Amino acid sequence: MIAERAATPSAAPRAATRTRLVVGLALLAILASFGAWQLLAALQTSPYHWHDFAQDYIAAQDVLAGRNPFRPQNERVGQLFNIPTPNEGPAYSFHPPTTIPFFLPLAPLPYTAAFVVWDLVQLLCLWAIVDLTARALGQRLSVPLGAGIALALVAVWPICESFVEGQLNIPVAAGIVACWYALRIGRPGRAGVALALAVALKPLAGLFVLWALWRRQWRLLFAAGATLAVFTVAGVALSGVQGTVDYVTLAYPMHASLWPGYQDNASPQGLYTRLFGPSDWRPRPPYPTPGLSRILTLATWAGAVGLLFWRLGWREPDAERLNREFAALGATMLLVTPIIWPHYYAVLIAPVAVFVAYLWWRRAWAWLGLLALALVVLWVPRELHAWLERHALAPRAYGTFQLPALIAVYAVGLVCLGRRALAPRTSEP
Repeated sequence: MIAERAATPSAAPRAATRTRLVVGLALLAILASFGAWQLLAALQTSPYHWHDFAQDYIAAQDVLAGRNPFRPQNERVGQLFNIPTPNEGPAYSFHPPTTIPFFLPLAPLPYTAAFVVWDLVQLLCLWAIVDLTARALGQRLSVPLGAGIALALVAVWPICESFVEGQLNIPVAAGIVACWYALRIGRPGRAGVALALAVALKPLAGLFVLWALWRRQWRLLFAAGATLAVFTVAGVALSGVQGTVDYVTLAYPMHASLWPGYQDNASPQGLYTRLFGPSDWRPRPPYPTPGLSRILTLATWAGAVGLLFWRLGWREPDAERLNREFAALGATMLLVTPIIWPHYYAVLIAPVAVFVAYLWWRRAWAWLGLLALALVVLWVPRELHAWLERHALAPRAYGTFQLPALIAVYAVGLVCLGRRALAPRTSEP
């Protein structure tokens, strides 16, 4: 009888734990099923419509055919999708020459097959993000559980958009996370290669190079520089001299001048451009002031980066603080990016996991609440925002609606950098 009474109190916590586990797995199964359905829908429809993936596919095909990959793509777009040749303006490949080597293996495939293969690559990268992030936080996920979480993330609208568009940001985020994890296990050379692959695919991750200089990670920088040099030489060789010149003088300047003022751009530069110009998008800037948006953009970038590095300090981080530093860098990276579309939020997957784990341990409920509110805002689909805007519940510009949420995530990152370390824990090598 005494033994039974002693055992009874411990049975209740075990039962509660089992209940929470069952409920959690059931919710994960529901989200993963919805994510799988979203992915299947994208694979059934997106390959037959003009999406962002087309620019990289056409550029790679042009290279294989001996053509300039940075010539206007209007005619090729019309042929590819059996539509009238778009005439709104020249359609260029806006990604740099270093991107082309990644897509060469897909160029011989029919467009629909190439799109499906690329989305499957994205799904594999998403699983890698989940798995490596869990390892860095001292957890180990089985392959089915990691795959389930990856599919559940596809249910998140901005992540799903990356699959709809055939975009690059999930592989870029995977490269950043691989760099972070390689540093944690003492492999700075591998970290440099991973970071260089991310930068070569899309120069979104340049802020991490600045961090490596700040932390005097010379082996990482050497490996990154050597790898990036290889991709630069390969990209220029594939593009040709004229193609490279066209990218530098035509494609990139057109992209840089056209899109900042678009209503969906959530960057600080987007807000300033919509207010002060120059922008030809409607509605036109209400306070046109030459040069002001550029000045405010540069000042904002300098302030955001300066405040981040002031919080980083000079002291070499241990493994746990390294988590928080990379997370804060990821949150800051979006604020210093000229153009931010919803599918860019894939780079926040690992930082948000780090913030949640740290703030939960610290029981910082107010900051967790702010982070949760910011994520809800970032999750809002464009169609729902349009409904909110019609009912005067949100600003007209989708980017203006989402920028405060990005600033909130950045603020959470700064707060996490200023707090004390977690208790020691074992991380998965």
